[in-house]
Amino acid sequence: MQKHTGTGRSQPVRGFVREWRCGKRLAVCAALVLATLVQVPLSAQPKSKKAAQPKSKKAVQPKSKKAVQPKSKKAAPPAGPPLPVGFVPPPPLPLVMGLNNPLLTPKQELDFRRSRTGNSAFIKAVRSTSLNARSQKDLRAGVRFLVARLTMPIHREMLPARRREIRTMVQLQAKASQVRNFLLSELTKALSELLVTAKFKITEKNGQQIEVVITRPDPRTGKDQSRSFKAGSFEALKALKGAAEAVQFYQRHLAGSIFAGQAGLQNFHVRLNAAYLLGELVAKKGDVGKGIPDSRYTPAAATLCDVVDDPRQLDAIKVIGVRGLVRLMQTGLPEPSYDLQLRVAECFVNQLKRPYQQSLIRQRSESHLQHVWYQEVLVEGLAGVGILVNKQSRPFVETTLASVLADPQRHFLARTAAAKALGRAPLGSGFDDGLRSYQLAELAGQMAVAYNKVPTAGYWSRCYQQLYFAFKAIDKKELTVAGKPAGLLGQVSTNRLQETYRQIVPLVAHVIVQPVVAADGRERFLPISSQAMAPLAEWLQKNRPANYKPVPPPGATPVSRPPASKTKKTAPASGGGSGSASAKSRRS
Repeated sequence: MQKHTGTGRSQPVRGFVREWRCGKRLAVCAALVLATLVQVPLSAQPKSKKAAQPKSKKAVQPKSKKAVQPKSKKAAPPAGPPLPVGFVPPPPLPLVMGLNNPLLTPKQELDFRRSRTGNSAFIKAVRSTSLNARSQKDLRAGVRFLVARLTMPIHREMLPARRREIRTMVQLQAKASQVRNFLLSELTKALSELLVTAKFKITEKNGQQIEVVITRPDPRTGKDQSRSFKAGSFEALKALKGAAEAVQFYQRHLAGSIFAGQAGLQNFHVRLNAAYLLGELVAKKGDVGKGIPDSRYTPAAATLCDVVDDPRQLDAIKVIGVRGLVRLMQTGLPEPSYDLQLRVAECFVNQLKRPYQQSLIRQRSESHLQHVWYQEVLVEGLAGVGILVNKQSRPFVETTLASVLADPQRHFLARTAAAKALGRAPLGSGFDDGLRSYQLAELAGQMAVAYNKVPTAGYWSRCYQQLYFAFKAIDKKELTVAGKPAGLLGQVSTNRLQETYRQIVPLVAHVIVQPVVAADGRERFLPISSQAMAPLAEWLQKNRPANYKPVPPPGATPVSRPPASKTKKTAPASGGGSGSASAKSRRS
């Protein structure tokens, strides 16, 4: 018989109950520990099964998405320094930078160099002392090879070296004058086709049934588009609307095209080196010891004029064309005629009439307008052509430079460059020193007011140097084209110009010595004091010439002869782009 306890339970039952109670105690202890760690009250524990899961879905997850991501953005290191105020992103690269129109393949290049009738025959013809039909054929083939090699992409990085090889070959190896002239003529024709901004094809029958097809890529899509101009005669072609370019191609390349009109649309670097080479071709070697420069090939000026006149050509290439033209006008052989000099000067004047940039700040957004640097090159080139008057005996060179100098809408870099060029242009006996000296003094006053507004601008030192060199030569060796000392004081040293020079020198000296280092070690640009500007203002008020016509600032009402005080206040406000144009750019 089993023994019964007082509770009436058997031994196995009691053991089971004991174990159950111990398990319950352990569960309660575990719940207390978990509640302490999670910091949840015990009263909330029964609801945790039903409420914890919805909270984790609706509250916890969205908070992690909204809170974690912004923290990661703020904590991420910056990509670079902050953009400056008024930053304008650069425009996209022009289409000419990506063009590729190779006229020679690597296999053709190798075959020409290995062939006996190729490079060997060409070098033999260059070194020959006479010119015949066979040598002319070899020279044409060699010129075609040398110029076509410039268009190959594999030679893109070596274009300056290839250009130097051509220049040296003409200068040192072509010793016979007949051979050298024929070689220079063929090189000029071939290089001129590389600078054409389109491909063309000309067909005609005895001067009738003329058709000129011009092909160039669309500026938006890049796909080739062709325009055809048909006429029964050359006069009819000239009468067609919009056929000016077709007429030019017909006149220039009807006699013969080395590359059959397919050499156009070249890459920017190819055009740049072709323009350089046209201004560097040596017709006769000089003597450095005796101070005789090399004589350049004058007939290349016609092609460079076309480059400068072409509205589709980049200003960077036109700059090289302008400098090359000035070099040809000064050291050309044969000596350039008056008609050629006049054409070059008028070409520069027409370029200065183009819409131009007023401010360096807006040059990126206004890249389609004439650059300030290009305006400087044009006025310098206009003074170096060597003529002053046109066929009507009007001093149009002096008048053009003075108009740029007095234009309040141009940048001060362009205006002071025109002032410097005025002191280097050949001036005649009819030079109006009273009017020009007053315009120079007025420019100095406008620059002083604009300088006080933005004294830290980097172009002020160059502007004031150019204004000073309008009166003085850079050194004793600097001469004008006519052989006179450079500078207005070297050409026409009148009392009025001397007075103007004395008024401007203190302002130039103040700006040139800037900045001033203060006691704390920082650089500070001190403004021009009113005491330093007062003598110039008084001089302007007393010495206004009778034929002076002020150029009104942009947006102002034209006034024939405004008072001196108003002129001094209003003119600098629009002063050449650094005052008005920069203010406009900041507002925009």
